[in-house]
Amino acid sequence: MKRSIVLFFVSLLAVAHVHAQDEYYFGGRGSLNPDIPTPESFFGFRIGTALVRYDKVVEYFKLLADKSDRASLQVFGKSWEDREQVKLFVTSPDNQRNLENIRQEHIKLADPSASVATSGQKVIVELAYNVHGGEIAGTDASVLVAYYLVASEDPDIVRRLNDAVVLIEPSQNPDGRERAANYINGFHSWPPIADPADVEHGSGVTPHRGNHFWNDLNRDWLALAQIESRNRVAFYHKWYPNVYLDFHEMGSSSTYYFEPSPLTTWNKILPKSNYEVLNAILAKHFSASLNSIGSLYYTKESFTNLSPIYGSTYPDYQGGVGTTLEVGSTSGVVIETAAGLRPFSKNLRDNFLISIAAVRAATDEKDTFLKHQQEFFKSALTQADKLATKYIVFGSKTDKSLNNLFLEHLLQHHIDVYELTASFSQDDKTFEAGSAYVVPLRQPQFRVLQSIFEENETNGFSDTTTFYDISAWSTVHGYGIPFVKVKTAVKEGPQLTQVPAVAGSVTARSELAYAFDYFDYLTPKALYYLQDHGVKARVAQRPFTSKTSVGDKSFVAGSIVIPVAYQSLSSDELYTLLNEAAKLANVTVYAISDGFSVAGIDLGSNNIRVLKKPAVAAITGGNWTSIGELWALLGNTHHIPLVKITPQSAERVDLSNYTSIILSGGQLSPELSRRLTDWVENGGTLIALSGAAQWASSLATPAPAGGGRGNQRGTSTADTTDAAASTTAQRGRGGLGGNGGSRLNGIIVHAELNLSHPLAYGFTSKDFYTLKNSTSGLRQTGSSNVVLKTTTGELVNGYATPEALSELTDNVVIASATRGRGSIVIFGESPTFRGYWLAPGRILTNAIFFGGGSGNR
Repeated sequence: MKRSIVLFFVSLLAVAHVHAQDEYYFGGRGSLNPDIPTPESFFGFRIGTALVRYDKVVEYFKLLADKSDRASLQVFGKSWEDREQVKLFVTSPDNQRNLENIRQEHIKLADPSASVATSGQKVIVELAYNVHGGEIAGTDASVLVAYYLVASEDPDIVRRLNDAVVLIEPSQNPDGRERAANYINGFHSWPPIADPADVEHGSGVTPHRGNHFWNDLNRDWLALAQIESRNRVAFYHKWYPNVYLDFHEMGSSSTYYFEPSPLTTWNKILPKSNYEVLNAILAKHFSASLNSIGSLYYTKESFTNLSPIYGSTYPDYQGGVGTTLEVGSTSGVVIETAAGLRPFSKNLRDNFLISIAAVRAATDEKDTFLKHQQEFFKSALTQADKLATKYIVFGSKTDKSLNNLFLEHLLQHHIDVYELTASFSQDDKTFEAGSAYVVPLRQPQFRVLQSIFEENETNGFSDTTTFYDISAWSTVHGYGIPFVKVKTAVKEGPQLTQVPAVAGSVTARSELAYAFDYFDYLTPKALYYLQDHGVKARVAQRPFTSKTSVGDKSFVAGSIVIPVAYQSLSSDELYTLLNEAAKLANVTVYAISDGFSVAGIDLGSNNIRVLKKPAVAAITGGNWTSIGELWALLGNTHHIPLVKITPQSAERVDLSNYTSIILSGGQLSPELSRRLTDWVENGGTLIALSGAAQWASSLATPAPAGGGRGNQRGTSTADTTDAAASTTAQRGRGGLGGNGGSRLNGIIVHAELNLSHPLAYGFTSKDFYTLKNSTSGLRQTGSSNVVLKTTTGELVNGYATPEALSELTDNVVIASATRGRGSIVIFGESPTFRGYWLAPGRILTNAIFFGGGSGNR
């Protein structure tokens, strides 16, 4: 085999010397403008023999825009690692000079009230590559496509560029792409090594797939948890492409996949013409292109078009047609597969031909695509009229930040939102003017709106095989914001075009103490800001009412108290810091004038305990996606540093430096297990995510009488509560971290929050939604330390069999335990799923500030 590999590349080199790279990728497709720099001349190597660097791609695209009147470059954002997100616009010179007018005319198709003809419009084609960093054949292919469309002198291509505006995004995930390219190029050999066991075809310490926070950007189009996605969707709504190609990779032995996907995976909220007409047009051109070079492919066997969470489906919800394209991965420049050697260059040629085929398809059937988009937004109004629900009212009376975050989420998707003008009550929920909003279902973005508030009355699915991913994709349940669906008329106030400006404040100066509620989603940010600047903060474990500068004010358990005299700061410095913190979290800080409370505990009570400044670490080696989600939540949202420690380093570092340690999974050595046990017993808070539940639940189990670490430190069995968890789930079901429990396709069910538990500080309602990926639950041996559990197993959104749902009654999702002077908090499901499940994420930050504690306070 090694000899055959060498011979293969010797022959490849011989061909390369006889025929230019142009011949392999572009041969037979017309002459090319010699004034346009070729990829080989710019990058210094033949495309396909190594991976191009992302920064050099951007530089090359800028060069194309400088050298040709067919091309222009737009920077539409920056990634987390500050890399430019770019789109190269390729179209005729006349169109380039008229781009803004073309755009303005085109977006009228998304306005059902606009009267506009489609005949004179240009069709918009977007080619989007490399959303998963390690799926490498996209970015390199984009270079070939960009060069060819700019340099081609083929009259057919020139004509088509007059009818189309082509947008080329070389990587939807610049940070992940660069992580993968650096790794693969770093292990590149000559001759290239095709053996899949070679390190080049593997991965580094962190996975290549995601972005900076290891988030899957392909599943972030609806949630918009990541900056790259927010930038992209904002730009998307400026153009509304008619055709959107989303390039991926799959197993190395696979051929090439393009849509249509199985009809059973088509969401009925979308027009069937999208599936039967538009996908069919693309498939005809794709198959002809791959047939021309003998490349094999398949369709209609896998992947889905159900929800707008993907790059290949969000366009379907915007009147375009998105399509998934998958080619067998090489993870380098050549790989040996069961079907033979697969060179990287072959993948690039397949992607190149598919890209050009999309331009041909779009221009051949331009009127079909344009009229579909125009009719799509008109039919959205008709479809909304058929539903019993006419309006949605939402909003929190106590949490301005949560309101604003959700408002921003809706506005990013161009959903019409209006102020609520008068109090409104329904389903035991009351909404007040000034803190609540109205969303009419009858609007152009009805289909995305319906997805955000999706519940089971609309999906009509019948089996779990339909789902490639989660079957519940609504975002409102993850935010945890109160809402109701209304069947009668609700008066709309002014329409919102931006998130309302709100700012916290301090009511007055005090020489005694200050206090503020813990209701606002961003309160942890304010609290940590104060602690990080040397302020000693306390938390009230019981309610009290105090005299303040604005009258008597009641504070519930979980409220934060800041005494003045117990600080190392002056009262002036403290007052300044409180004003700064209040603005960070939109909270009102009350100046307290009397330590003798009007009601409840006094300010000097032992039930108002001093809080330690959090120092948080995560032991990596488990689920990197979970670590990334927590990293983004703590760092980006609350400005709390997260120290990331490898399991090997954790055996040596001083764990006493940290107040909280997060485990996401992976194997722990006996030494690290011992050190963590000692650390917990000495006062640490261990936070275990589902993959680490097995070990954490064994730590939560009380030591045998007469022995064990807990008893050695004076902790009796009665003191060490086993209410938290066991990987042996209820009624004998297998537990978290093991093989037990039926797999669920990401469903949403009702849950109940234990409001008496410190981990529920800041919440005002026991009603909760939880995402379930398994029927497994944490064992309940007592009620006080159960934080969150499912209730009836009633399905809110998604699909599950009746048998699986029957196992979700009283299924413990979050629980806590004490051991020695420390505590353990276990999350049976992700507390920050894909960055948009905000409500359980707040329980996690409570664990960091307040520890696991005990219920029934």
